[in-house]
Amino acid sequence: MRVTNNIITARSRLHLQQGLQHVDRLRDDIATGVRLRTLSDNATSGSELVRIGGSMRAITQFRRNATMGIARAEAEENALNQLTNVLTRAVELGISQSSATANASSRLITKHEVDQLISLTTSLGNTRFAGQFLFGGNRGSEPPLHSPIPVSGSASALTDVSGNPVNPSGSPSLEIGDGRFIVPNHNATEVFLDTDTLAALRALSDALGANDPNAIRLVTGRLNAANDNVQALVGTLGARVNEMQDAKNSLDALELTLQTYRADLRDTEIDKAMVDLVGKQTLYQAAMSATSRILGLSLANYL
Repeated sequence: MRVTNNIITARSRLHLQQGLQHVDRLRDDIATGVRLRTLSDNATSGSELVRIGGSMRAITQFRRNATMGIARAEAEENALNQLTNVLTRAVELGISQSSATANASSRLITKHEVDQLISLTTSLGNTRFAGQFLFGGNRGSEPPLHSPIPVSGSASALTDVSGNPVNPSGSPSLEIGDGRFIVPNHNATEVFLDTDTLAALRALSDALGANDPNAIRLVTGRLNAANDNVQALVGTLGARVNEMQDAKNSLDALELTLQTYRADLRDTEIDKAMVDLVGKQTLYQAAMSATSRILGLSLANYL
């Protein structure tokens, strides 16, 4: 096959263009710090980058959920601390008004203070957080407790489809890891009803109003038991906060690992790229010199 000058010229230009493309690619890699910019650059590494990107977005959401859960738990902790103060004060009042030095007048005055404590308790039960009722359970858009609380009957402000009172139930869970869910806080039933807090406070108010020292003494014991129940919730809440904080720490460590792996796949090794660039530039210059000599040949060179 006859090799003409046109063929030699075309091939020389092609090699020069390819060499220049390699040089430009290395310059871009060094300038941007990224060697893998499209999936076509490396299909295997590209698919890994897509998977890592999805995992890192999930980590961001898990961390956001854990942060929200910790905030909800801290809001409940603040409410439980205030509820502890309410019960402690109610016990003090009960002890003072069950003694022989108290009388009907002092007990009526104390009843007024206890009623205020009940009002404060229902306000705590209707605490709002991020536009929802913190203790509303699965019905966070509705206040869970009557305010003011009725003298008798259910303290819950929730009703079923037939209009019958129902207690708050359920608690929204948050996903803080892959398949790892946690309920960040309790509902109003668990905090204010199951602990006997509201019922014991109402019983104290009734006993004070009836001027019955024996009943006041008995209710004081109920209030101490209710306070113990609240403290148990505080302990449970602390364990949940620790779990969510541990989840955040694990997510931070996992994110760092994924960032390192992503950098290994995507980012340019500057020192290696610089060496490659110098080599490619040298080859390109040599090819330019050789091409210029080839293209400079004339008929006289063959005579």
